Amino acid sequence: MSFFDDLVLPEEPAAERTASLRLRPPGEDAGRYTPPVDWFAPVLHSQLDVVGAGAHARVVMTGWSLWPRAATLHLSVFRNVRWSSAAAGRQSGLRVGLLFRDGRRVTSLDGTVHRAVEWTRPDGQEATAMTDQAVGLIPLDPGLHQPRRSLFKTDVDLYLAELPPPDEAHLVVEWPDEGIDETRTLIDTAALHAAAARALEVWPGLEPPEPAEQPGSFATFEVSGPPGFLARPLTGHQRRTLRRQEEERLRHVPRADWARVSYGDWGDARVVRARLDGGAPPNARIEGHGSTPLHLAAERGAAEAVATLLSHGAEPNSYDEDEHTPLWYAACTVDEGSVRALIAAGADVWTPQTGPWSPGRLLLTTPLAPLVAELPGALELPADEAAAFREADALIAACGEQELWTEGLGLCFVRDLGEEEVIHRLGADPEQCLTADLEHAPFDLTSYDEALRHVGVTGVPGAPGGCLITQEGYLPSDDTLLRAISPDTTAYGVYFNPKGGTFGTLAHHGEVAAHEEIDLWPDESAPPAHWHFRFWQRRHAFPHGANVLAYAASAAGMRISDAKEAVARRAPCRWVELPSRLQR
Repeated sequence: MSFFDDLVLPEEPAAERTASLRLRPPGEDAGRYTPPVDWFAPVLHSQLDVVGAGAHARVVMTGWSLWPRAATLHLSVFRNVRWSSAAAGRQSGLRVGLLFRDGRRVTSLDGTVHRAVEWTRPDGQEATAMTDQAVGLIPLDPGLHQPRRSLFKTDVDLYLAELPPPDEAHLVVEWPDEGIDETRTLIDTAALHAAAARALEVWPGLEPPEPAEQPGSFATFEVSGPPGFLARPLTGHQRRTLRRQEEERLRHVPRADWARVSYGDWGDARVVRARLDGGAPPNARIEGHGSTPLHLAAERGAAEAVATLLSHGAEPNSYDEDEHTPLWYAACTVDEGSVRALIAAGADVWTPQTGPWSPGRLLLTTPLAPLVAELPGALELPADEAAAFREADALIAACGEQELWTEGLGLCFVRDLGEEEVIHRLGADPEQCLTADLEHAPFDLTSYDEALRHVGVTGVPGAPGGCLITQEGYLPSDDTLLRAISPDTTAYGVYFNPKGGTFGTLAHHGEVAAHEEIDLWPDESAPPAHWHFRFWQRRHAFPHGANVLAYAASAAGMRISDAKEAVARRAPCRWVELPSRLQR
C-alpha cells in the first residue's frame, strides 16, 4: 500500500489534456517590475528587526525573498489601534527607502514611468497598451486571498528590481501620521547577494512554445492593492513644483563661484549678492560668456546688481572678448541706474569701442544724453548724424505704438506706387482684389501652401509714400517678386524667419541690389543706418520690430508719416492671388 492509498478512491485515467497556455522562457524584462515567480523559487533570508516605532504602530522587517538579480523586502505593520478617520494614500503615510553608501537611494515614493505592455487580441493581432508603472521600491499587491490578513497586522512587500550593491546599506523608515520619526537600520547586503546566488531556477533550458500552441487571448483578473497607509508618490506636477522650489532656493544660497547662474539671474541682485557673500570673485571670467559678472549685470540693465558688484570691487573698465566695457552694455540697455553707477565708479565714457562709437556717443542718442553731455572729454554728435537719428526715430514712431507680432511675417515696402499699380504688377485685376482683414481673407489660414499663394496690399501715406505688401510667409522678400514690382522704383522686402534671423532684400529698377541679415548687433563693417535705426539698442521705448519696419521703409526710399494701420498683422488690406510665375 502506497502513502496515499487509504485517502483516495480509484479513478479512471484522465482524458487527454489540451494546453491552454505554455510558459515562455524568461525575457530581458523578466523581473524588471515584478518578481520572476514563474521561473525561480527565491531564497528566504530572515532579518527580524523593529525598523520604526510609534505609540500606536510598529514597523517590523521580517526578511527578504532573494531572486538571482532582485529582492523583495518583507515588512509587517503592527498596530494597537485602528483609527476610523484614517485616510488612504496620504503623502505623510508610511515611507520606506534604501540608502546606499555612494549616496544613491531607492524609495517607495519614486513615482511612476510609462510602461508598454504587449498583449494578443482575440483576433490574434499583437497590440500594445501603455500603463503607469511604479519604480524604485515597488509595492506588491498581495491579492484578495492573502492568508495573513488581520485587523491589527498588515504585511507590506516591496520589490527591488536590482540587488543593492554588495556594500553597506541602510533601510530608512518614516511615518509622520503615526509619529514614527526617520529611523535607519543597517542591511547586510553581502548576505543578500550570497542568498540570491542560491535561488532555484525551476525550469532550466525552457524552450519557447510554438505560436500555434498559444491561445488568442488569456487573462486572469484579481482586484486588490498595496496597503492604503503607504505614502503616495508625488505626481509629475508636484515633482516639477518641488524641483522649481529647490532651484529657487539654491539660487540664493551663498557659494564661492558663479557656476549655474542663468542669464536671467544676472539681473537679480539677490543672486549676485549671495554669490559675492559666499566668496565668488567679482572679476571672474564667466565660462561661456567671455565677460565678467559686471558685463552681464549691465547687459541685463540691472542697476542694483551693478551697484552690488561695484561695491565688492568689480572693475568698471574691464573688457570682454568683444572689446566692450560694462558701460557699453549699460548704454545699450539705456538703464539710467547702471549708467550712473558705472560713471561714478570711474568708467571710461568716451573711448571708442566699435568703430567711432563709444558708450558716451551711444548715450548721446538716447534720453540719457544729459548724464554724459557735460562730462570731461564730451563730444557732440555731428549735425548730419543727429539728423539721421531724428529721422530714424520718426520713422520708427510712424510704425506703431503697440507690440508687433512679427514671427513668420513677410513684408515689402514699395516706393511711390499706389495699390492699383502694385496689384497690376503682381499680375492681378484690381477690381477682383477685395479688402478684408486676415480673419476673412480669401484663403485657408491653416494651410501654409495656400497662404503662400496670396499677399496683402495696403497704401502707406508719406512724402514719399507708397505701398506695403504683406504675407504670412517669405515671398515679399523673394527675388522674383521684388523684380516684378520694382521697375522704375525701389522696393525692400523683409522676412522674420521663425527659425531664426531677420533677412532683408533690396531691389532697384527691376534688379536685386543686395541681400542682408538685419537687426543684428552692428560691428565696424555695419552701414550707418544699422546704428541710426538702433539695432544696437537692447531696451527701448518702441514696440519690438518697429525699428526693422522703419529701416525697411527707409531702405525703399520712403518717408512714411503713419504706417500703424498698414503694419498691423490683422488689419484690412486688398488680397492678391499671385500668378504661378511668382509662386514658389
